[in-house]
Amino acid sequence: MRGSNRVIQLTRGCARIGGVLVALAALACSATIQVAGPPSEEAAPPPGQAKKPPAPAKAPGAPESPAPAAVEPFVATRDSDEWVRQTMKVQARYERVLVVGAPAPATIRVAALDLNARGAAAEPRELPVTRAFATLQEAADAARGGDLVAVLPGTYAGFSVGDKPSAGQERYIHFKAMGSPGEVVIDRACAADPNWMIYLKAAHHVVIEGFHLAGSSAPGKQSAAAPRAGIMIDGAFGETSRLAHHIAVVGNLAHHHRTWGLHSTDSHTVLLQDNLFAFSAGEHGAYISDGSDNYVVRRNVFFGNSASGFQANLDPEASLDAVLEHPSFRDYPRREPTRAWAAELMKRATERFGEHGFPDGRGVNFIIEQNVINGNGRIGGGAINLAGVSDSVIQNNLIYGNLASGIAQWDNGNPFDRAYVEPGPRAPEQVSGPDALPLWGCRNNLIRNNTVVVSARGRAALQCGNGSWGCRLRNNVLVSDASPSIEVLSTSIYRFDAGHNVVTQVSYGGMPEGLKRLAAALPETRAITGITRARFAAEVVRAGEEPWVLFEGGWWKLNPSRPDFRPKRSSKMLVGQGDAREVPARDLLGVERKGAELGALSPGPG
Repeated sequence: MRGSNRVIQLTRGCARIGGVLVALAALACSATIQVAGPPSEEAAPPPGQAKKPPAPAKAPGAPESPAPAAVEPFVATRDSDEWVRQTMKVQARYERVLVVGAPAPATIRVAALDLNARGAAAEPRELPVTRAFATLQEAADAARGGDLVAVLPGTYAGFSVGDKPSAGQERYIHFKAMGSPGEVVIDRACAADPNWMIYLKAAHHVVIEGFHLAGSSAPGKQSAAAPRAGIMIDGAFGETSRLAHHIAVVGNLAHHHRTWGLHSTDSHTVLLQDNLFAFSAGEHGAYISDGSDNYVVRRNVFFGNSASGFQANLDPEASLDAVLEHPSFRDYPRREPTRAWAAELMKRATERFGEHGFPDGRGVNFIIEQNVINGNGRIGGGAINLAGVSDSVIQNNLIYGNLASGIAQWDNGNPFDRAYVEPGPRAPEQVSGPDALPLWGCRNNLIRNNTVVVSARGRAALQCGNGSWGCRLRNNVLVSDASPSIEVLSTSIYRFDAGHNVVTQVSYGGMPEGLKRLAAALPETRAITGITRARFAAEVVRAGEEPWVLFEGGWWKLNPSRPDFRPKRSSKMLVGQGDAREVPARDLLGVERKGAELGALSPGPG
């Protein structure tokens, strides 16, 4: 069950969970196991399937692979609940229940999954077990659309899932960890690929809920034999002609992985919700790449990762290389570092696969909200690091105590944009419109009501880098003592629109003064400026850099000493100073907003 939106109380039994922070404990507690005799069987479970060798390359003159089905239009909204309601239609009843582990019960009690629930969970129902399996992979092979795969407490090897034609809307395959939080542990790779624990290859309509994905790496102690990531979502477009899609990753703990807690490529329509991604040794907590679109990333904690907390780098180079791997483009000229080469390939791929139907190095329609990002960036990387993410919303995030920048936007320094970035425009007449700017920056993003407190020297709280134009900033707290709190480069000043923010100082990267005429509103014109970390701390309940979460007993809990960045009710700086037209309906903790306050949180006491 989920309880208060403002407080999370974790115990060894059930949990009370706030909407903002990863809290699988309650979800797991709502699914207690009731043993009532031996399981019923439809038929003997099939043996695990061996990994198939890769298909041989097609001979010259062989028919082309059919184009994948057109991608359905994305739901364009600033309301993530509405996105989930229209996009992720999970069934209320399961067609079958497959159990993994022993001793297998005849029935289980489980509540229907409501991805938008913030209060108490629905009443659990007792369901008969259809089949039982010893391993996750056997159950994954046997699963079909509409099934619940209920995993009993224990320690397991991972599993892989591919394209299941039976899966679809209201027919998701739901993999659910049972028992108390942390009792279902995956600590080894799947058989299909040693790089991943859970591997969703060209999969669709899948829910992964409640697993403890336990890596064994740490900085300086990375084993080449260990999996690279806890979860991999991969369309493998060059091989399959498909994108992975309609996947929900809910309430999982992924930590101490060799490179990432979660990685995805060639994908769209993914929900990352209520997870903790922690202590990735090589890079990021979660890394979205290669032309992925239409993500909601909400109510997660990204903690202690070596590089970024959340990275969405859509990487035009890797994306277009994936297109070249497709049989349809075997004769297309190999990569050239020019805009003309890339634009022609994009044009032909769009004609072949449709808009958003292939990895294009761009990501659109993201909602990144209500996340806490703390203690990341030992080797660099923004807490939220975006490259090629456009037409998206970043709101209600709390970013503090990281070792690098806050929210970064740029184009990944790709070679196709280089001629437009170096040296960049020197006069407003050189920017006639979008065609005169880089193709793969972060365009037209709304960034509102975030609290970003940066302590690292030389790192900005918000960066608008190469080609990240049209950025709209409202109601943010962007504080950085040792560096500019906002940094805008010459290829990003076009249609830049800022207002009602708390900032320390602004840097324009040495651009000529005349270029500033390209902005809709400069950040100094409607802002509270010159605010240091110490000055900001006086306006909130309790500032600090203590970790947000602690690990305990194979799971995690909220740190009782964590800071409280809610504005004091008496704060004349933060309360009532925002743009009321741009305030989200709820805050970081899921509390309904009553006024136009600045930052990620509604007022607290004081």
